[in-house]
Amino acid sequence: MNDDLEQLKMVNGWLLDRVSARFPCGVRKYTMVEFNDPEIGPTRITSSRSEFAYYFNTLYASGGGDCPEMAMGGLELGLENSPDNSVIMVLTDASARDYNNQTVIDNIYSLISSKNSQVFFLITGLCEGLDDPQFLIYRDIAHRSFGHVFNINLSEMGKVFYYLDFTLSRPVNTSTRLFSAEYNGGSNSGQFIVAYFFSKVIIMTDGVISTISITGPHDSPAAMETIVSETWGSVYVVKNPATGNWTIHLHGAGRCSVTVEGVEATNISATTDCSECHLNATCQESSGRKECHCNNGLIGDGFKCSDIDECAFSWSNNCSGVCINTYGSYRCECKDGFTKNPSDICVDIDECSNRTLSSCHPLAHCFNEYGSHMCICPDGYYGNGFHCEVDECATGVCGPAMDCTKSEGHYNCFDPCSNYITLDDPWRSTGSGNGYNCDIGLYGWYRFTGTGGIRMPETCVPTRHCNSEAPMWINGSHPLEGEGIVTLPVCANWNTDCCYWETSVQVKACPGGYHVYNIKRAPYCSSAYCTDPATVKSLCNCTEDEECRMTDGKYTCVCKNGREIYDIEDLGIDLECGTKEITASFHTCQLRNLNLDVSNIHLRNKDCIGYIENSSGVISATTLLQDGACGNDLINNGTHAIYRNTMIVKMQTDEIIIRNHEVQLQFSCSYPLDLQLSLDPLKPIISSVTLEIAGVGEFRAQMRLYKDPLYASTYNVGEVTLSTEAIVYVAVNLEGENAYQYVVLMKNCFATPTKDFNDPVKYYIIQNSCPNRRDKTVNVRENGVSTHGRFSVQMFKFVGDYNSVFLHCEASICDTTRHLCKPSCSGLRSSFPHNAEPVFVLGYGPIVASKGGPNSGASGIHASWMTLIFILLCLKTMPLYCEMFT
Repeated sequence: MNDDLEQLKMVNGWLLDRVSARFPCGVRKYTMVEFNDPEIGPTRITSSRSEFAYYFNTLYASGGGDCPEMAMGGLELGLENSPDNSVIMVLTDASARDYNNQTVIDNIYSLISSKNSQVFFLITGLCEGLDDPQFLIYRDIAHRSFGHVFNINLSEMGKVFYYLDFTLSRPVNTSTRLFSAEYNGGSNSGQFIVAYFFSKVIIMTDGVISTISITGPHDSPAAMETIVSETWGSVYVVKNPATGNWTIHLHGAGRCSVTVEGVEATNISATTDCSECHLNATCQESSGRKECHCNNGLIGDGFKCSDIDECAFSWSNNCSGVCINTYGSYRCECKDGFTKNPSDICVDIDECSNRTLSSCHPLAHCFNEYGSHMCICPDGYYGNGFHCEVDECATGVCGPAMDCTKSEGHYNCFDPCSNYITLDDPWRSTGSGNGYNCDIGLYGWYRFTGTGGIRMPETCVPTRHCNSEAPMWINGSHPLEGEGIVTLPVCANWNTDCCYWETSVQVKACPGGYHVYNIKRAPYCSSAYCTDPATVKSLCNCTEDEECRMTDGKYTCVCKNGREIYDIEDLGIDLECGTKEITASFHTCQLRNLNLDVSNIHLRNKDCIGYIENSSGVISATTLLQDGACGNDLINNGTHAIYRNTMIVKMQTDEIIIRNHEVQLQFSCSYPLDLQLSLDPLKPIISSVTLEIAGVGEFRAQMRLYKDPLYASTYNVGEVTLSTEAIVYVAVNLEGENAYQYVVLMKNCFATPTKDFNDPVKYYIIQNSCPNRRDKTVNVRENGVSTHGRFSVQMFKFVGDYNSVFLHCEASICDTTRHLCKPSCSGLRSSFPHNAEPVFVLGYGPIVASKGGPNSGASGIHASWMTLIFILLCLKTMPLYCEMFT
């Protein structure tokens, strides 16, 4: 529909210009209604031509495939909002979806009758055939309203508007409907009466009509001026028809129709003095009335007339060649390469039939083309056909190892091994997948470099490789150095045929182990020249973080992914601060680049040496997360545990003495002890939180709910439903740290009826690191003695309208080398380590209390979800507009 709209916008502007020229006083009202499926509207009404043009030109189409459309609803809305005697145009590329909505159809017929409106349909596409009721409703409405159905191609839209120009260019209440009939082919006739004076009679046909004629009173033939004559319909005008009985005769094929309207003299061109008419207008007098009419080829109201540029639009002239506008008319000329025949039709000139008509060189071959001709030099000659000279390169003057270039007046010999273009596209590798690259623009000598490979493969490459659909490979063996330039066949694999397309390339082996290729354009798009990555690996032995790259004319292993460094100050360590160990790593490519010894790397403790991780090109040294391990220094500042060490790298040299004998890189990992952790406790089975501080290191704490006192089996994921007689076993676990140094100290563990940690309704199970003495079911098994905090309590339910229980724990990571971590809870007043580290918070829930017995402690998993569906309606915007002229 986008193409339809663009054409509509162009012809709509032309039509508005034509109407404005004929009616200087303007138009009473413009109305535009958009209709889609299922939406109808909005309705836009204006008396401004420019505003209506803006409405129309801002229409756009989106989506598609929504055939049919709500055309009847749109027409109904247009009729309701238009004045009496309106001309309505319905523009669509689909049939009417609501053709059978009888309420809407009845209202349309009623509005047409009461408002005397005339409806024209411009249809550029149908959902079904011409006999489908979704299309026939258009014919019925057009017939009742004295309108017309234009079932046309997009290219004919301009001609339709040329037709409509005559229909719209008359004032309101100046036409009378004289005759309307529909036929099913064959010869037919009909009669109508011209009872009083008309300035002209307009005859409109629809469908294929081979012959048509009209006779006036006393069977006298009337002269019909043809306005439009197309396969889909025609428009004829009879000027100053006499009063009396008239007969129309026609012969049609298939369903066709005809309407006849009489048009009175127009008020806007009436005058009492013919001298008031424009110089290029004619004063016509009939039945005592005088009117000014612009002459043919001019447009206006008779008092002002201006030239019509018939060449501005294709539908306003009949030229097959070049249209040249003249004042009041136009003329047709032929394009270059054509001439007019005796019938004044442009025909092709055969320049090759007469050598004086062509500009070919005497030695060239001449080939005639439509509107032109082509000149080609014979074999062994160089030139464009208009000039030809001996081609020295065709004689082999340069020898088998050199290539030759020819230009007008001279030739040049050159060695392609030193005159080529480099192609270093990694996607050319046979290991690359599907893509749409196309080498249709390559031409000349090329050398392949880079990680994708330096030579073309010599075996068939599967389709949809080398980032193309039809990969190209050499069907033969590469030449050896000294064999000169050889020609080899090149195949493109497609449609299960390794050589579905075939071309050829010239290849030469060059000093240094590479080849150059004289490439022709690919035979198909998308088809590309492939490279074999194995040809690079044979030149370099690189690690995974290196790539084989040509430097100073040689292939060497260099860092990839932007890791190249050129100064020792740029050398860094990739540091991984784990929960059990620290790993410091170098990239061997960087060490080699700085002349450092890859085999001589260790930590502060010389026994902790670096090791290469497989073939990745990464060399690493690892130390346990312990004080003193591999020379670790542990510093505890009260909030963080900081482990420090040094990576030592020796220089690589063959000299007797060295001065910069080693490189020392200090590193540290800092682990926070003041973790403040929280978790959204919306029905988890395990509360797990990881917090990374400044990217240096992390501890991991988890809260788990177990089924048994051995803390061996956890509940499945989901909401847990337990009997109030069941025992809840809870553990707070610290993972990944040194067991002998850090322990979990549970300070406050409590339950809330909601997931809000700060809910004022709290039931303490552990408070100030000690169990709730009032609840005899509370049993604290471990607290402040290991990396596990464990307690159990009998399930309960909060009083009130609460169905769930949420567990929370405030705990800290306590360093046993600096603090007393185990609480004392035996006296009347409990004591706990006041110098323990700040706490972190874990949450769990909800746990739903059930009314079952002791055997009802199994967990129930409940799940709920919301599915949000977005429905994207792709609608085609179709305009419908009405015009009313004063």
